[in-house]
Amino acid sequence: MRTDTDMNLGTRGALTFRLGDYGFAVRVEEAAGLIDAERLAPLPGQVGALAGVAAFRGEMVPVIDLAAYLGIETPGSQGQHYALVLARGLDRFGILIPDLPRLALARELRDAPLSTADPELGELFESMLETDTEQFHCLNYWRIFETIIPPAGASLAARAGAERGS
Repeated sequence: MRTDTDMNLGTRGALTFRLGDYGFAVRVEEAAGLIDAERLAPLPGQVGALAGVAAFRGEMVPVIDLAAYLGIETPGSQGQHYALVLARGLDRFGILIPDLPRLALARELRDAPLSTADPELGELFESMLETDTEQFHCLNYWRIFETIIPPAGASLAARAGAERGS
């Protein structure tokens, strides 16, 4: 049975994971799946937080190293890594995470006070969720993705504008 508190969160639950000292969450409605990131394929000229691409359900999806993007130091890259694949319509991309995410059901979660959010996250911050023992940053993962790999239409429009201006 769902309570009003569950309904206010706008989610059935969240997949939670840790990067360094920080807890993060992805609402289950945004998650498309989880893949072993052992076989990430690097891209030519790859720089920054783009970790590579991975096969996911017959498609290649870009994978972002969220820790590198946020400047979070994580222990050595020993052991297994996973890509948590997010979906919005037909668009998909992965977030590189060091361990299997934990599912926190809506009944375990509640909104956390905004004052507990890390101010350095700025525009990337969407909300905070907490359980009795942990707090999780919910980020606008799509904004992060679009800063690394802009939408195709945006780059074409920028190029056309630059050509008209010259």
